[in-house]
Amino acid sequence: PILLRHKRLQKDYKNISLLPLSPIPLIGNIPQFDKQHHVFFQLLCRLAKQSQDEGKGLFCIWLGITPRIFLCSGQGLESFINNSKQLVKSFHYTFLEPWLQTGLLTSNNDKWRSRRRLITPSFHDTELLHNFMSIFNEQACILVRRFDEYSKQENKTHDLYPYISACTLDIIAEAAMGTNPNAQLNNNNNNEFVEATTGITSIVATRARCPWLWPTWIFDRLPIGKKQKRLLEVLHGFSRKVIKERLVTWNSDDDDAANKNGEKKQRRRLVFLDSLIAQMHHEQLSFNDIQEEVDTFMFEGHDTTATAINYCCYLVGCHQDVQEKIHAEIDTIFGDDKERACTMEDIQQMTYLDCVIKESLRLLPSVAHISREAQEDFVYRDQTIRKGTNVVIFIYGIHHDENVFPNPEKFDPERFSNQNLISAEISSFAYIPFSAGSRNCVGQRFAGLEERVVLSTLFRHFSFHSTQTIDELHIATEGILRPGVSLQMTVKRR
Repeated sequence: PILLRHKRLQKDYKNISLLPLSPIPLIGNIPQFDKQHHVFFQLLCRLAKQSQDEGKGLFCIWLGITPRIFLCSGQGLESFINNSKQLVKSFHYTFLEPWLQTGLLTSNNDKWRSRRRLITPSFHDTELLHNFMSIFNEQACILVRRFDEYSKQENKTHDLYPYISACTLDIIAEAAMGTNPNAQLNNNNNNEFVEATTGITSIVATRARCPWLWPTWIFDRLPIGKKQKRLLEVLHGFSRKVIKERLVTWNSDDDDAANKNGEKKQRRRLVFLDSLIAQMHHEQLSFNDIQEEVDTFMFEGHDTTATAINYCCYLVGCHQDVQEKIHAEIDTIFGDDKERACTMEDIQQMTYLDCVIKESLRLLPSVAHISREAQEDFVYRDQTIRKGTNVVIFIYGIHHDENVFPNPEKFDPERFSNQNLISAEISSFAYIPFSAGSRNCVGQRFAGLEERVVLSTLFRHFSFHSTQTIDELHIATEGILRPGVSLQMTVKRR
């Protein structure tokens, strides 16, 4: 039955198999894939463009006998991504389970729905988001002090990502988990966590494209599997520490003065982890259940946001005309006061910076693709996709569709001005940096505020400059869209 299904699918997907050589029986297209992640990613981008130019908007590659269908156009995407029957993640997400288990990112069906209902209020309550602003501002100010060290070294380029990553780690840990690891002030400890995160996402990406690594009994016995085990000890050790520290605070509040107004206010700000702990007290969740959600949000709330901020600084550093406009807008809002905390009202006035951030997420989205397993046959742009097929929503390809975004490789924040948005009639599914539909990013409002506070604070104090082209970055998707080389920038005090 497997081989018969494989033969039928090859016939069904023949017209969208755009690689020059036909897939080899049982092996697929794997011999045509370069071992280097960035070269493989460039191949996917070329296939996406070819499919868009031919009016298809999708293409197929074969990993062994398994087809992967890449959707590269926002046109027609809505009917799939909004279908309540098409919410199951692809089997590739099981490679994340040794790390994230079956938390919000990797779970499906009833468990996912239950966790989504539980977690959503923590990241969508306006009052709670206001309360997080003080944390965003405090950590952004620490980041400014770290960047000051670089600004004193004129004309010397630096990789800013380690400092930015430490900042976002402190923010998500304090705002959502109730503990501050002080990663920015103790960078050695931070490096261990950040390097473990980077290492394990790279391992997952490698495993996903190599079918011979899919069987756990093989993977665990290889050096790559043993390396993953070592990295998991670091990551799980960190999350267990975060939970235990919050449990101590929780129990101490109960014993001492849980009903005092001050305690109530503090607890309310930390509803994410507190809400999970409350469920544990009601025997709805176990310690392990809490850990899988903490691991998920420490990853999603730290790594993706750090990547977005880093790319934005880089792109602005490559376009001094854009940077001048940002500085002008920021100076209009804050005047000469570089120390005043950023408020919600300030953010509402940052119309140009908002366009810059959106264009940065279009050109270099933190997450290049997401994937699901078709639960029933469906039609996408006249192509029937069969039940059980691995469907990849290629966010990077969708964002670079010149049918929607003319000259898509150009960094042009003006695309997102109100006038241009209206005239271009950009579909909400042609721009999906946080995914879309009911499985979109639950923390996107949190991340959006965080990015605006941190970036506006940095641009108040510094100007950035970079001469690297995007082609020189060797970007590749490893769960996160990462550069193969460090982004090098000079930092200058204003």
